[in-house]
Amino acid sequence: MSIHIYQCPNCGAPYKVREGDVAIKCSYCNTVFRTFEDEKRFIIPVYYDSSRAIENFLLWVKKQTGYEESLPFNINLLEVKLHFYPFWVVSLNARTTFTGVGEYAEFSNPDSGGYRNIRVMTREESGSFERFFELVLPASKDIPSEGEVVGVSRMRKFFSHEYVEQQGGVLHGATITREDAKSMAEQIAAAELSRLIMREVVTVNTRNDQIQIKEIALVYIPLWHVSYEFRGEKYRAFIDASSSRIIYASYPPDIAEKTAYLGVAALHVVLGVVSAFLFWGFGWLPVVTVFIGFITAAVVYAWRGLSPTRAREMVDERDLLRKQVETAAKKWLR
Repeated sequence: MSIHIYQCPNCGAPYKVREGDVAIKCSYCNTVFRTFEDEKRFIIPVYYDSSRAIENFLLWVKKQTGYEESLPFNINLLEVKLHFYPFWVVSLNARTTFTGVGEYAEFSNPDSGGYRNIRVMTREESGSFERFFELVLPASKDIPSEGEVVGVSRMRKFFSHEYVEQQGGVLHGATITREDAKSMAEQIAAAELSRLIMREVVTVNTRNDQIQIKEIALVYIPLWHVSYEFRGEKYRAFIDASSSRIIYASYPPDIAEKTAYLGVAALHVVLGVVSAFLFWGFGWLPVVTVFIGFITAAVVYAWRGLSPTRAREMVDERDLLRKQVETAAKKWLR
């Protein structure tokens, strides 16, 4: 019987799993994770090897604000490793019909000059919405940038341990079951329908949701973990091996830009002290208000000047839906 290596989704320890094992209890941290040997699983092929992924990463960094131009010439790669992370991909149709009370404005012109009069009126409203969702839900809290929108190519193939071994990848276990993923997807769809309804009415009288799961599949997505050093400082990047998208990256800042931020922070501190002195005769409330305002701005600029430069490659996804996925994922992956 063949032995496969999984990485525990809690402590990251490698764990030997026999073929056919479904539920595993990590001997290091006692976390129970699943291999889903009993599930129809898919895997996204690796289209970008480590060299091409790093090359695209450096091209992407060059387009960012505050980029250190000498990075490509002085980068020192510490570790480049391919990881396969589990995601539930859920396709569903969601439809709702509702009735409620909506608001509308009635305008009238005054007899002589001035602004128009506005009277807010209410009336009975009804309607329906129908949406199709394809949600990519993390199946493990070990996934970097939890809640990020990760693209899942349609060119997926059936999962095989041999493919993971050929690519030299690390396979991660999962803690979210099919039923958990289904419940998470239904909650996200219902929340999106609620958002659409509340755009039409201020009070909901009746509502009937119909949410139908069309397909649910466990898909392993390959991500490159890149750890590198630049002038004594360590940075990292997570790159989608199927699309070369930058999921997350930290990179060395432009020293001139960081110095400018710190200079602006110091200037705000000085302005806060001077303004407090000038407002001293008006009482303590104006003094405190002005001083706190300048100091708050100084802290923000100082934080930007001292913190590492981080960014991610944006995708054309709805921010509200992404936030709903993130919120649901955090609830289930605690």
